[in-house]
Amino acid sequence: MKARFLPSALGGLVLVVLASLPPAVLGACLHLVDIPSAAPFADLAAVARAVACAGQGVNVYAPSPCMGGGVYNYSPLLLHVRGLAALDGYARPVGVALALLFLAAQAALPVPLSRAELWGRGLGTCSVAVIFALARANLDVEIFLGALLGVWLLGGRAWARALAYALFALLAALKYYPVMLLALVARERLRHLVVLVAVLAAAGAAFLWRFGPGLLRSLAIVPHGPPLGNCFGAVDVPLAVGVWSGLAHGANAAAIGAFALSPTTRALFWVMVAGLAWRGWVRRGAYRAVLAPFTQRLLLASALLIVGCFLLAQNIDYRAIFLLLALPGLFALNARAAWVAVALMSESLFRVGALTLGTALAGRGVGMLAYLIVWAGREVLWWWLVAELLAVLLAWVELTLSGWRREMGSCK
Repeated sequence: MKARFLPSALGGLVLVVLASLPPAVLGACLHLVDIPSAAPFADLAAVARAVACAGQGVNVYAPSPCMGGGVYNYSPLLLHVRGLAALDGYARPVGVALALLFLAAQAALPVPLSRAELWGRGLGTCSVAVIFALARANLDVEIFLGALLGVWLLGGRAWARALAYALFALLAALKYYPVMLLALVARERLRHLVVLVAVLAAAGAAFLWRFGPGLLRSLAIVPHGPPLGNCFGAVDVPLAVGVWSGLAHGANAAAIGAFALSPTTRALFWVMVAGLAWRGWVRRGAYRAVLAPFTQRLLLASALLIVGCFLLAQNIDYRAIFLLLALPGLFALNARAAWVAVALMSESLFRVGALTLGTALAGRGVGMLAYLIVWAGREVLWWWLVAELLAVLLAWVELTLSGWRREMGSCK
C-alpha cells in the first residue's frame, strides 16, 4: 500500500520545499531548469482573464490592454464558460487545489511492481515537467486528469465506456490534441464502433460549425519557440538545422527567428519521420505481450498523446507529464524505455546544468558547446522513445485488425 502513495508523497515533498523557498532563490532554481519566470499559476490566471475580457466584448485573439498585451490561443469553447471569469484573481487557491489533485491522482495508477519502478515513477512525479505544469496550472494538468479518468472508465460497462469517449471529446474541444484519445474507440466491437464513430463525428461537426472561426484564429496564433529550448517535437531538429544554416549564410535575425521550415529542412523532416515509422514497425513485436488491462489502456493513451503531439507540433516540456501514464506499462515491457522517459521529463536540468557548469569552468563558448551536446542527446532520446511508443501503437493496430477479422468471420 505504501508503494501506491510514495510517488504522490515525493511529488508533494518537492512542491512544499519549492514553495518554502524565498522568491529570489525559487526564481534561480526555476531558471536552472529552464522554467520561465512567471507569477504562480499564470496559465490558469490568463485563461480566467481571457474569459472575463471576452465577456466585456474584447477581441482576445489580438493584443489588448484588457489582456495585458497578450493574446488568447486556447479553444474558443472556454470563452463561453463564463464561470471561469470568477477565477480571475483567485488563481492561487485553485492552482494549489489542482496541484494536490494531480498528485493524489498518481495513486490511482497501477501499483509499482518493483523497487525500480517505484523509484522511477517517484522521480517522474518530481520531474521538471510536472513542476513546470503545476507551477503554471496549465490546462494540460486538467487534460491529464481527464485522460486518466477516461481510461479508467474504459474498463467498465457500455455506459461507462460511452462516458469515457464523451469525456475524451470534451478534452479535445478544450485543447484539440486530446482528439487522439478517441482512437481508443477502436477497442469496441464493430457493431458498437459504427454507432460511436457516427455520434462522435456528428459532435465534431457541430463543434466545428459553432466554433470553427475561433478555432482557426486560435491556431493561427499558437506560439512557436526556438528548437534549442524547453520544447520537444519532430520539427525541432529540422528547425535547428535551418537556424544554423541561416547563421552560416548571414540571414537576418527576423528570418532566423521566424522558425519556419524551408523546402530542404521540410524534406529532412519527412525523411526523419519515415525513419521513425520504419523503426516503430520493426520494434512492434516487442510490445505484443499481454499487460493488465488498465496498464495496457494507460500505455496506449500515453502513446497516442505523445506520438501524436511529437509528430504534429512543437510542445513545451510540461506536456511530457503524459509519459507518467506510460511508465507502468513501459517498466513491465521495456525498462530502458521507462528510464529514458523519466530522464526526458527532467532533461532541462541536464541541459541548463551543462551550460551553467561549462560556462563557470571554461567560459561561455565551452558552456554553449556542452549545452548543444546535451540538446543533441535529448533529441536522440526523444526520437528513440517515440519510436518505441509508435511500436506500441502498431502492435495494438495489428491486434485490433486481427480481432475485427475474427468478428467479421463469425458473422458470416
